[in-house]
Parts: sequence; structure tokens; C-alpha cells
Amino acid sequence: MKRLRQHAIRHPRLFLAATILLSLAATASGHWLWTRFDQARQLRQDYRPAPEGMVLIPAGNFLCGANDPNADFDVPPLAKTFLPAFYIDRCEVTNHEYRKFKPDHRYPEGEHDFPATRILKHEAEAYARWAGKRLPTAAEWEKAARGTDGRTYPWGNDYDRSKCNLRPEGYTTPEGIEVSDAAVCRTGGRKMAVGQFPNGVSPYGVHDMCGNAWEWVSDIHVTRIPFEPNENWHRSGIIRGGAHGYGARHGTTYHQGFEPLNTTCNDVGFRCAMDAAPAK
Repeated sequence: MKRLRQHAIRHPRLFLAATILLSLAATASGHWLWTRFDQARQLRQDYRPAPEGMVLIPAGNFLCGANDPNADFDVPPLAKTFLPAFYIDRCEVTNHEYRKFKPDHRYPEGEHDFPATRILKHEAEAYARWAGKRLPTAAEWEKAARGTDGRTYPWGNDYDRSKCNLRPEGYTTPEGIEVSDAAVCRTGGRKMAVGQFPNGVSPYGVHDMCGNAWEWVSDIHVTRIPFEPNENWHRSGIIRGGAHGYGARHGTTYHQGFEPLNTTCNDVGFRCAMDAAPAK
């Protein structure tokens, strides 16, 4: 101890730096141990059954992201990610359900069970609060869509259009003109009632995680716009799952689209989530 005090007096800066490094290492080690302990506790925890119309997604690791060379630049590499248990809606919020919250919500006759679309993100959040829920995070949405094994589509790794509501590959007009994803979005496409593809559900039994309607998640995507004055930062909402007017690439479990927070489209809807309640 005496030699340590002498060394501290002779080399105060070095001693201070070493003390700080040791303190940071101890903090990091403590955090790592606490995280592992808490995760183990969550894995042992029993949870109450999911509320009606929702499913329980258990706590644990899942493979998030993709190593697909054709994935967009914003898709992170495939990595193990831990999530606490949560509940998520089995189906997208329908027109009928949304009208209970917003009586003036309009939709074509006969589309009561179609996903509610043309919904702004703040409107989706307001509905979720009204229902005692919230929007899922991007990671929660992805785990609910793909399970734990990193699959490309909710049903597996091979694309099968019979299991989802996406547009046919190479879609053309009657005149033989190739139609882009953006053009199909603008012209409408064909939505369907929710839950029409029972063979395309996710490992947890969640419907329409591929196609039908894009779905808002709670995350915000922030990008810098270098050519604007003061290099403004642009904030966009994240939408997942693809929609009826898009192709297989957009319906992958890891793809994410972006929508300005003050706009929406005729194919943008949502589903809700909740924190899982521990069983007593």
C-alpha cells in the first residue's frame, strides 16, 4: 500500500488514468453480469396468456438482420439479439376496429375486415394508446415475423407467393409494360381481408407479416441531407412487411421501408403490441 501511494505521488496522471480504466472495466463487467442474470430471469419467467386477438412472443434471442448481399444498405448484418417477452396483434388492425376509435374513418363498402390504411404514424400511435397498447419496435416486429432462426420469410427461406399478398413478379400492364413498385402503390393494387393466408403465418402464428399492407413500427429513421442548408437531418417513420403492390424483396422479414412522418399511402397500416405481463 505504501509503494502504491508513492507511485501515485510520482505519477499522478498515470495513476488517475489507471484508476479510471479499472473503474470502467468494473462497471462494464458488472453491467454484463447483471444483463446475463436479468435475461436468465426472463427466460424462466411465466407470462399471462395473450389478450384476445394477440399472441405471446416469448423472451429470448433471435437472429436479426441479414447477410444477404442483395439486402439494402440499412439492413444490419445477421446477429443474435435478445428481446423481453411481448404480445403482438395476430392480424393487422382492420377498418372495422379502427372505426371504433375514429368514427369518421371511411373505407369502401365490404372492406370491414381489410387492414386500415392511409394511416399516419401519429394516428396509429393514438389508436394504440386508446386500445391500451403501443406500436411494436422494429426488432419486435421482426422477431414476430421470422421467429428465432433468421428465416427470410415468415414461412421459411424460399419465396412462395401463394402464402402472401404481394404482386406477381414481373407484373405488366395489358399493353405489356413493366410496372414498378412505386407505380403499383400509386394506382392502388389489391388489398385483402386480413388472415387470408394461413399457410404463410409466422412461427408464432402471426398473419400477414409479408404483404397486404405495410406496417408502422415505433422506430424513427434519421438521415442527414448533405445538400440542404446546414445539412438538415431528416426524420422518417419505418414501415415493415411490404404491401400488395410490392415484390418479394420488400416482403422479406428484414426489409424496412421509410415513410415521411407527415404522409401516408393507401397501403400503409399497422398492428399493435404490448409488454408481456408476468404470471403471478
